[in-house]
Amino acid sequence: MARRLDHSIMSKLARKLRKQKLSAINVMVSQKAAKLGVSAEAALVVLAKEHGIGTAVFQRKLDSAKQAEIRHALAADLVSSRRKVRNASGNDAARRRSTISQKVALRLVIDQYLIQDPTLRSRCQDILLAPSNFDRPINQATQILEDRIRKKARPTQGLTGEQLVGFAFNEDLSRTVLRVASNDPDHQRGFTQLMRGIVPAFRNITHHHIVDSFSREDAMRVVGFIDILLRVVDNSTKVK
Repeated sequence: MARRLDHSIMSKLARKLRKQKLSAINVMVSQKAAKLGVSAEAALVVLAKEHGIGTAVFQRKLDSAKQAEIRHALAADLVSSRRKVRNASGNDAARRRSTISQKVALRLVIDQYLIQDPTLRSRCQDILLAPSNFDRPINQATQILEDRIRKKARPTQGLTGEQLVGFAFNEDLSRTVLRVASNDPDHQRGFTQLMRGIVPAFRNITHHHIVDSFSREDAMRVVGFIDILLRVVDNSTKVK
C-alpha cells in the first residue's frame, strides 16, 4: 500500500494525528478503504479531507474510476452524517459531534462532487454551509453565470439578465455570438433555452427579493446545475 499512496499526504496525516510511524496511517487507510468499499488511494483522499489536508495534486494523478470512488464516498459520508444527526436527537453531546461531522461531509461533497468552478466554489461554499438564507448562494451563482457570459461575449452595451443571454446565445448557430463546443444545433438550442430560463426562474427572484423558501438542498441543486452551465460558457467559442 505504501508504494501506491502519496508519501506527503501520509506524512501530513501522521503529524496531524500525532502518529510516530506511517504504518499507523497505512492501517487507518486500510480500515477506511474496507469500510467504504473503495481503493486505498480513494480512502487516503477521504481520510485526508476529513482532517483538512489538501489532496488536489494527488487526485489529478488518479484515473477516472478512483475519482468516481472519491465522489461516491464523500456523498455516502454526507448521508451517514445526516443519519447520525437524526439518531442523536436525545443526546446533546452526540448531536454536536454529528453536526460537526455533517458540516465536514457537506464541505467535502461541495468541494469534490458538486462544484468544480473555483469562483463558484469560493463564493458559494460558505453560504451553502450556513444554517439558513439559502437564496444567497442562488443569488451569487446566477450573478457569476451572468458575469461569465458578459466577459465571454463582450457586448458593447451594459446588458443584463435575459437581454444579455439573448445577445450571447442564439438557438441558430449562424446567428449566435457564442457557439457551444460541440457545434451541435440541438445542443446550441438546448443550452440557449436553459440559460435563458435560469434568469426568470432563479436570477430575478433572488436579485430583487428575499426568498426564505429555498432549502439547502434546493440551493445545492441549483448551484450544481449552474456549475455545468459555467463550463458550457467557458468552453464555448466567440464567433462574432
